[in-house]
Parts: sequence; structure tokens; C-alpha cells
Amino acid sequence: RLAKRYGLKLYETPVGFNHIADYMMSEDVLIGGEESGGISFKGNIPEGDGVLMGLLVVEMVAAAKKPLHKMVDDLLEDVGPAFYERTDLRLKRPVEKSRMTERLSKQAPAEIGGEKVVEVSAMDGAKYIMADDSWLLIRPSGTEPVLRVYAEGRSKEMVRALLGYGEQVAESVV
Repeated sequence: RLAKRYGLKLYETPVGFNHIADYMMSEDVLIGGEESGGISFKGNIPEGDGVLMGLLVVEMVAAAKKPLHKMVDDLLEDVGPAFYERTDLRLKRPVEKSRMTERLSKQAPAEIGGEKVVEVSAMDGAKYIMADDSWLLIRPSGTEPVLRVYAEGRSKEMVRALLGYGEQVAESVV
């Protein structure tokens, strides 16, 4: 929503900072980030850099001459809230990512939580994108024997609806 608001292109990569770093080094990308909080900035190391991120926040607060909480309030007023959760389901047996992704992509629902599914992505698991920009991603972990179910929405209720659907569908895969 923020990229759209400022006319910037948003790029998605598969999960893992190595994919973000590769993309940042080959394309003109201002900032790259991932779920775990790792953020990298153009012209700096292609890896999550918490010290630089902290310094840039301090610089932003000083330049704006506003407290950070006021800047966050302004941002939320501008683009609205975003809520996020992830659930990990232990696997009893390995899940072949490509087969799972194909199956879940083909069986995409018309709607989840009262929102229409407007796009299905199979880039890194099965991702359902809703009309209100909420989304649900189901993918096997690349590092542990778990199936990860990620959800982001404009309300906690929507995130719960997405996770509930994701867990139900994931159980059929596990």
C-alpha cells in the first residue's frame, strides 16, 4: 500500500534474505526487507543491517522534528493498519513443495473471510491475494520439517479468518 501510495514498484522474491540481496544487487531497489525484520538499504551491505536501520530511524525523527509515535500514527492514518501472523504446522512426512503448490493453487477458493480472492501466486508456495490486499501464503519451510502458514490483513479478524482457512487447507496436505 505504501509503495502504491508513492508510485513505487513493489518486488516480491521467494522467502530468504539471499533472494532479496541478489535482487537488490541486480536491480535498482531502494529497500529490501523480510518477515524476520531484516532490512537492507540501497548502497549498503546486501544483508539485514539493524544498526543502520536504527540510525536511519533516529535521522528520520530528527529531520521530521516529530516523535516516532506521531510519525507512526501519521503513517497509519495515511495507509491504514496491517496485521500479521504466522503459524507453523509440524510435518509427519515431507511435503513436495511443487506438488503442494500446484494443488493449492488449482483449488483456490473464491473468497476467504468475506474477501474475494483476486490473484493466486505460486512463486514460493501457494499465495492467495484478496481484493483488500490481505493475503495468505502456505509453504513448506526450507529449513525445518514444518508447513508455514502466513497471513496479513487490515484487521485482526481478517488475519484470523485467513489463518483458519490456511490451517484447515494445510491439514489436508500434512
